[in-house]
Amino acid sequence: MKPNTLKLLASALLVFFFAACGDSDSSSSNPNDANEAATDSVAIRDSINLIDSVRFIDSVRVKDSLNIIDSVRYKTVKKFLDSVRITDSLNIIDSLNIIDSVVTRILDSIRIVDSLRITDSVNVIDSTRLVDSVITHTPEDYLGVCNDSTKGEIKEASINGEDRYYSCDNGTLFWRLATEQERIGVVNSRYVTQSAVSDFIPVERVFKGLADDEKLVVILRHAERKDGSGTDIELTNPGRSQSQEVGAKLENGLVDFYYAGSEYLYTHQTYYNIALRRFDAYTEGDTMEVLNEKWFVKNQKSYYKALYDEEDVGRNVTTRWAYEGGYDDAFYDLKTRSSELLEDYLIPALEKSGRRVGMFISHDLVLIPLVSYVSEGRINLKYYESPENHWLNYLAGIAVVLKPDGTKVFYAVKGLDKGTMTLID
Repeated sequence: MKPNTLKLLASALLVFFFAACGDSDSSSSNPNDANEAATDSVAIRDSINLIDSVRFIDSVRVKDSLNIIDSVRYKTVKKFLDSVRITDSLNIIDSLNIIDSVVTRILDSIRIVDSLRITDSVNVIDSTRLVDSVITHTPEDYLGVCNDSTKGEIKEASINGEDRYYSCDNGTLFWRLATEQERIGVVNSRYVTQSAVSDFIPVERVFKGLADDEKLVVILRHAERKDGSGTDIELTNPGRSQSQEVGAKLENGLVDFYYAGSEYLYTHQTYYNIALRRFDAYTEGDTMEVLNEKWFVKNQKSYYKALYDEEDVGRNVTTRWAYEGGYDDAFYDLKTRSSELLEDYLIPALEKSGRRVGMFISHDLVLIPLVSYVSEGRINLKYYESPENHWLNYLAGIAVVLKPDGTKVFYAVKGLDKGTMTLID
């Protein structure tokens, strides 16, 4: 077959292809251009391969839909001189692979009336240049402005049918995708709001109300201890009695407890005496550094500077931060850090133990922020405003019921008669 005959046959196939789209307006002002468009190859199988160059001089109108199932691969030159009008939809299901560089010059108009849908991926290796305009949406369109008044906030937005979480970054003041920890923190904050904690309730009430398929995490302040600052300080005799009093309230031979304390001896003596009075088979526990006093402190230097500036030993600064915020250089975000303690350390430790209740003994400077968190500030431990009866009592803290469907219920709990005390130096 002669080359001219091949060209005429290819031209006829191309004309037939556009006629099949129902477009009576698709034409070339120059018959030679039509021949040039079909000179090299048009291969239509599972994909459309346009190998060398294709020039559309006037316009191409696709009235209903252009459905490209597998792939479209462009290798060299594409020029759209006047207009491409897509009335309904361009649906690219798998991938659009642009290998080297594509300069898209929008000379007259490209009009997409209904939708452009790219399901899986767009891979642009070198460069793409859009000369005129592309309309895009930023997180600010959904979340508002990220600035000093919103920094640290985490918000949820539904974008293209997908729920996403964004954090207003403290450093850059730009919205960024939230980390998994931050996302879980938002979810836990919802459970906190639903729990509506407003006062301390007896810890035994939460324990005895536990359903057979539920688990429980309890975090309490240690019992009364002797004076001193070392990790080897012991409980006082009243402190041992306080711990055993709580153990008697939680006595139930059918439910096994898991125990853990901080790196301080008196926290281990607290849970030991609880376990002893419960008549537990297991009275030993783990040491967890995350239960130490400085869990919420982000930067020791900034923390101690704040204490020095305010002539404080940690009580005013910590409680003001827990209830009013501030001290961004010294402390972590309260909600995120509280959720991290639960999700990354305490709940996994309980799950690993195979037991139903986890009893974790920590310190006042950990538990006061946690009480503020679960009560959303409704329980008043604002020591910086008034020291009188605004400090956490021994063996008070929080409890979290873990339901089998993954939801949680939060409580502020007390092991003794009161959840608060007047701190005596």
